[in-house]
Parts: sequence; structure tokens; C-alpha cells
Amino acid sequence: ADEGVRRLALESIRSEIRSATSSMTSVPKPLKFLREHYVPLKAYYDTMPAGELKVFLADILSVLAMTMAEEGTRESLKFKLEGSSDAPDTWGHEYVRSLCGEIGQEYAARVEALDIEDEEFAAKKKEGVKDLMGLVAEIVPFLLSNSAQTEAVDLLMEVDSLSHLYQYVNSATYERVCLYLQTCALYLPEPEDAEALHEAARIYRKCGKLCLAMRIALKLRDMELAKAIFTEADATTKKQLAFDLGRHNVVLNEIDGEEVEEALVEIMGNSKQSELFLSLAKDLEVLEAKHPDDIYKSHLVDSNSSTASLSGNIDSARHNLASTFVNAFVNMGFCSDKLMSAEENKWIYRNKDHGMMSAAASLGMILLWDVDVGLTKIDKYMYSLEDNVKAGALLAVGIVSAGVRNDCDPALALLSEHLENPASSLKVGAMLGLGVAYAGTCREDVLELLVPIAADAGASGDIVAFAALALGLVFVGSANADLAATLLQVIAERAESSEGATLRDGLLITVLPLALGLVFLGRQEASEAVVESIRAMVGPQGIQDICSTALEACAYACTGNVLKIQSFLHICTEHVDDVDHESIEMDQTVSVSFSGRGDLDMPDAAAGQSQPPGTEGGATPDASPANSSSSPDTTTMDQTADQASSQSAGGANEEATTPTAASSGANEAAPATPAEPADLSGEDSELVDVAKAIQQSIAVLGIAMVSMQEEIGVDMAMRMCGHLLQYGSRAVRRAVPLAYGLLMISNPQITVMEALSKLTHDVDAEVVQASILALGLISAGTNNSRVAGILRQLASYYSKVPSQLFVVRVAQGLVHAGKGLVTMNPLHSERVLMNPVAMGGLLTVLFCSLDMKSTFLSKHHYLLYMLSLTAKPRMLTCLSEETLEPQAVPVRVGQAVDTVGQAGRPKTITGFQTHSAPVLLSAGERAELATEEYIPSASTVLENVVLIRRNPDFVEPTK
Repeated sequence: ADEGVRRLALESIRSEIRSATSSMTSVPKPLKFLREHYVPLKAYYDTMPAGELKVFLADILSVLAMTMAEEGTRESLKFKLEGSSDAPDTWGHEYVRSLCGEIGQEYAARVEALDIEDEEFAAKKKEGVKDLMGLVAEIVPFLLSNSAQTEAVDLLMEVDSLSHLYQYVNSATYERVCLYLQTCALYLPEPEDAEALHEAARIYRKCGKLCLAMRIALKLRDMELAKAIFTEADATTKKQLAFDLGRHNVVLNEIDGEEVEEALVEIMGNSKQSELFLSLAKDLEVLEAKHPDDIYKSHLVDSNSSTASLSGNIDSARHNLASTFVNAFVNMGFCSDKLMSAEENKWIYRNKDHGMMSAAASLGMILLWDVDVGLTKIDKYMYSLEDNVKAGALLAVGIVSAGVRNDCDPALALLSEHLENPASSLKVGAMLGLGVAYAGTCREDVLELLVPIAADAGASGDIVAFAALALGLVFVGSANADLAATLLQVIAERAESSEGATLRDGLLITVLPLALGLVFLGRQEASEAVVESIRAMVGPQGIQDICSTALEACAYACTGNVLKIQSFLHICTEHVDDVDHESIEMDQTVSVSFSGRGDLDMPDAAAGQSQPPGTEGGATPDASPANSSSSPDTTTMDQTADQASSQSAGGANEEATTPTAASSGANEAAPATPAEPADLSGEDSELVDVAKAIQQSIAVLGIAMVSMQEEIGVDMAMRMCGHLLQYGSRAVRRAVPLAYGLLMISNPQITVMEALSKLTHDVDAEVVQASILALGLISAGTNNSRVAGILRQLASYYSKVPSQLFVVRVAQGLVHAGKGLVTMNPLHSERVLMNPVAMGGLLTVLFCSLDMKSTFLSKHHYLLYMLSLTAKPRMLTCLSEETLEPQAVPVRVGQAVDTVGQAGRPKTITGFQTHSAPVLLSAGERAELATEEYIPSASTVLENVVLIRRNPDFVEPTK
């Protein structure tokens, strides 16, 4: 045919295709008509001489290939590259989307064909994909400007050119792009996740959103980037950044050799936190101190129960100790209470031995964040003649300074002089006080004080454990190589030692691995070298496994790393020999002395006789505590409970219900020493079995730690925990409730409540204790009435079982922590950031909960105060950007809605209510200003403290 005719035909086809429209149910007619001509047109194209017409036909074939080419041939891209240089968007959005997919495939194929070990690999790669990159440069701006920002990001990721995104993004598109990048980072492998976050931070800085950029810098733990962002900010934005940094326990004292303004350092040091918290309490009218009896509400429980008499009339040391913790948690941060602040103040002396230490330390919780007033009130106990009271005062000094920085360093001055004290209780109080006061600061002077104690070969196990724990808290997430080497050396020496305190003693076997893990909290690959060092340096295989599992669980906390979750699951599926004679003996002792019930491995007949009411044939009761019998009926339970109760009523100290004391009257064959899971004093085979059990417990916590930040990960982890509960070994089952507590911390969901409520009637005493504590954790600081009711029923049910009752009381204190104004969740800033200091405190309590008999139910109950690092006000307070005075502005609070990838401007909250600031934010809630009169000065995330100013464009509505 004549060339003019061919040109006219091609132009007609092009105009028809471009002008054709399609509906949801039909294909454009030109494409339908040309389908059967596609193959002949391709054949004709191959015979055409090079020229303008061939280029013209290549463009048309490229469009046709979008729907007609065989899958995987990438013919649409092939013809486009051979066609004209017209912009791809002239053929429509669907064509561009199709090209994006083929560009990614072609890029991967070309790169794969190159030899990666070739010295000129980078140059060859760049040259080999040059034509593709030219096409990408045309497509990306089109996608960004047509509400397809997610596709633009995906395309650049596929061609390894994410850094090019910066030049295309503007103020109209940055928000959706950066939100998508941050979500992608949750699912990308290392180091691509960090690359995506760095790109989002660059874009935020380009668009002037420095608070959002700072949030990413903190997520990356990139202090140099954080300092650069802080330097760029104006005076008002620096104030907002200072509040944000303080919430994350980060203080920037100097930048590039220049000291930061003192007022800003004070804000970062949380010096205003106590004032703002009390302002919130005053606004909500909850300033009045509460008595533990206000929490127990024993009058609401069945009057036939003996709980009332236990809580009201009997003045036992164990009951008083429980009230001490309830009082400390409930009045946390309020600077007043009805037990410790009384002028006659005899409460401390109604506790015994280590109970006096916890009572004195509770002052730190009550006076939390108010360092000046707190130190004044604590000072008089520093001169007590009782070592335990003095030790508690030392710990209180650290607790009152938790998360608060002070130029004078009062904690260091007051505590350092007691580190050489021969009295172990004083040394422990001083070490833990330093660990809490300077958590996350990476202070070298604290390192120099504590390392010699941790490395002392002649020191007792408890001293070494607490020194290592304090070091782990101070250097949490720092990946400090020198400290890691020191802790590794301590573990290796203790593991191989046969004299003195070895890793087979007490706290060492769980606390030392935890301390090492805390140093690498959230640092992912930075921990790999240390894992290899553990394999090389640490002796027994079982100890190696415990240390490496704890280290990996901490290093990958909140990363969502699927491979690590799989490895932890693999550990959990290995069944420990549950019929090991030593384990059975220990568990029988526990069952008789604490709950009077047979263990899981007891013969069926015995188990059937000693189960709690409501269970038959070993089944777990499916009724909630409210529907259970309020008082156990079985003979075994009554006998054991009466013995335990008589010991408690006789004024026995808090150690009276440990297996040593309680089992002496209940079981003649029971060992005379406390039976601890950490007691590995038997043969090597027994060491391996018990070490494997501890490793499995840590692995269960590891699954929760890795997956807790991301919602889908949490849902999957919950399902895994359900399966582990059903099929796992005894050690796994004992850790599952704690994993529930971590996954749903301060976020009470009914399904989790019901699961834990059933487990509180399990036949294994340790599962019961872990479940009760987990109920307190999932509702910590929420005042949740449903959980409070469950715990009241449990207090009645276990009224004659002192250890379980003690854990119930602690859980009740947690539910009402801070009178419902605080959260224990280490995640903040809309779950984007994990506060390493808060996480460190929470993990300390959870790891110690794996062996409650030798920690909270023995003499180390004061470790519960590590939650002072985790507790933060769950508030939104609006301050004037000029005066920093609270402003009562209307705020909408509702359930947060995920808007990632959604077109337009979707609503970010649903089911909202309007309140006047300050307001409380529960888990999963988000806030936004409900007025146009004020606008946020710098931050777009309304959480914690937000600076606001009057909107200059606001016009008063006409009446």
C-alpha cells in the first residue's frame, strides 16, 4: 500500500484507541476489534524497514500488547522502547500502570543476567538499564500528579532508584508518599527498610515537616540526623521537638560542639512532666489520694467469701506488701497517698525484711517525675538504721528520677557512694536506682561504677545480676561493643564456674541474657557478631541457646521480622522431656505449697481429685471467675490453704509462702530449699532440659516482642499463641499469658480477657500466676471495669492461696495505675516509635515473671518498680507556643483509621467524641483539633504535648 495510506490508517487506529472509553464491564471497542489482527500486525512490523512508520506502528503495538500479548513476554515494554519518545501518559493511566509492571520485570531480568562479582558490575548495570530509567523518569511525575503516589513509590523501589523520589515530590504529594514509605518499611528486609525511612525523612525536611522527620530519625536511632533536623528548626518548632524528644527519653545537650539552650534541655529532660500530669489530674478531678481498699472493693464480692477478712482484719506481712504495691501503682505520680504519706508513718514497719525495702521504694512511684519534692521526702529514709529501709530509699531516688533529667545529677551523687557498701541490700538498691535513673542515657561514668561489680568473680549471683541489669538499662539500644564484650565475659565465666555463684543460681540465668539483649534492643543486624561470640565463648549448649534467643528477641523487637518469628516457633515446637524426675518434683512442690492442686503431669486420678471447682477430667474451666465457685471445696485445697493462711495470719514475712516454708508442713518429701526453675544443679542432662525450658519461654516472649508493633503481626502472633497454648510444652504454656500481656499491653480486648480469664483457673500454678499478671498488664492504667471485676472474683477464689492472691493484688494495682491516667505501652506517636527505655522496663518485669517463685514471690518483688520506666501519661495537652500554658481547646478523639494508600482526603478518625483539652487517649485512638480558631504550631501528630497558636486566617462566624 501507499505510504500515505498506511500513515492514515495508523493515525486512524491511534485516534480511535485514544478516544475510546471503557466501563467497568466492557473493553474498548478498538481493542476488541484489533485482537485478532495483533499477530498479523506483529509479523508485518518485523518486515517493515526502519523509519517513521515503523516507530508509529510500534507505539500502537505497545498499547495492544497490554491486553493481547502472552504473559511474561513483556512485549508492551519492548514495543514502547522501539517506538516514539512520546510520553506514555498520552495512552492513558491503565497503559502506564501496565508498563510499570513490565519495567520492574525487565529490570530484574537484566540485572540478574549480569555477574554480580564483576568489578565493573555497577557501571554495566547503569548502562544496561539506561533506557528503562529514561522511561521511569517520564512515568513517575505523571503517577505522582494523578493520585497514584503508591504506584510511583513501588516503581522506584523495583528499579532500585528510591533516592530519585526526592526530586519529584512536592507539598501536594509528600503526605501520601511518606505515609506509604513508612508502611512499606515495616515489610521490607534490611537494609531496604532503613533506605525507605531515610527517603521519607529527606522528603519531610524538604517540605518543612520537621516533627515528622524527627519521628523517623528516632525510629532509625540516627542521632546525627536528629541533631541536623533540630538545628534546622525555628524557635517554636524546637520547643515542639523538645517535647517529642522528651517523650522518647532523648536529650540533646549539645550539637556540633555548641550547647543547646537550657530551656529546651529542660523540656527534653521532662522537667514539666509532673506539672502537666497533675494539671491533667486536676482537670479530671482525680487528685484525691486512693487507699488500696478503694481498689479491692471487697464489699462487692460474695459476703460468704473469706477475702474480706483477709484484706481487712488480718495484718499479715504478705497482705501489707500487696497493699504497698497497689498503693504505689494507683497513686503513681500524684505525690500523695494514704499509706506512706501519713505523718505518723508506721506503714513501712508493718512490712518485714525485704518488704520494708519495697515499701520505702514505693515513695519513688508515688512521687514519680517530681524530683525536687521527691528527694526531699525520701531523704529522711536515707538515714534509717534498717538496711532494708535505707536500700528502699536508694531505689526510690532512682525511681523518682525515671525519665527525668536534672543538671545537678542528684541520683548519681546520692547512690554512687553506696555501691561499695558491704550490705548487699544497699548495694542492690543503689545499683537498681542508678539503672532506673539513668536508663537510656549511655553515661560512661555510670558504666565505670557498675562494670567492676558485674565483673567481680567473687560477688553473689544477685549482685552480679542486678549490676548487669542496671548496665543493660543505662545502655539500652546503644549496641555498645565494650559493654557487650564485658557482659559476654561475665556470662562465659559464670557458665563455666563450678564455685561460688554460677549461672545455675537464682536470677542469673534469665537476667544476664536479658541485660545483654537490652544493649542491642531493636538494633537488628548489629547483634549478629555477638550471637557468634556466644557460640564461641559460652560453654554449655543450653546456656548458649538461652543467651542467643534472648539477644535475638531483643535485637529484633518491634521489627516484624518474619524469619525470626519462624525461628522462635521452631524452638517452641521442640518438646522438652516433661517427665524429667527433677522437673516433676519441683512442680509437685509448687502445686502443693501454692495451690494444692496436682500438676499437668500428675496421674489422672490424683489430678482429678485436686482440681478447682468447675473442671472435670483435667479440662480447663470455660466459665469466667464470676461464674466459678467463690471458694475452693476440695479437701486438698482446704488443707493446704489453711496451712498457708495460718502462716500468713501469724505475721509471717513475705517469704513465708515460698516453697521452703509452705511445703514444710504440706509435703514431707519436698526439698528443704526453694525449688526454682533456674536451679540447674543436677546432671548435665537435667541442665540441658531445664535450660531448654527457659529458652522456650523466652522464645514465646520473642514472638510477641518481634510482632507487637504492627497490627497484622499482632493478630498473627495471637493465633500462634493460641496454638502454642494447645500444643506446646509446659514451659511454653507458662510463657503464653505473658506474651498476651505484651501484645495487648494497656489495650484490653474482650477476646484476650476471656482467654486469660480461663487460664486463671488452669491446673498449673505458674500458668495461673502469669495469667493473673497478664490481666493486669493488658488493662494497665485503663481502669477497665470488666478486668477489675474478674480480678475481684479471683481475689475471692484464691483468698486462701497467698501467692496467687498477692499476684491478684498486684494486677489490681496495675489496672488502676495512675488512677487510669497512664499507659504502659512502649509504643507511641501512633505506634510508629518504640521507646527503648520503656520497653526495657517492661521486658525486665516480663522476664522476671518467667520465674515468679524466685523473684516477685520471693525477696525480689521490688523489681515490679521497673514499670516506672514504662509508665507514661496517656494524654493530649495543648500548650500555647509562647507561654507554654495549657489551653482549653476543643478536641475530637476517636478510633484511628488507616488511610495509607487511600485516594483523596479520607477521615483519619471515626466514632469520635468532642472534649476540651487536656484529654485522655486510649490504645488505638487518635485526636484532632475540633476548631479552626487554633492550629498546631509544628506537629501534625496530636499526642502527649502539642504546641498550638491562633489561626491568623480564622474569621469569627457571624451570629
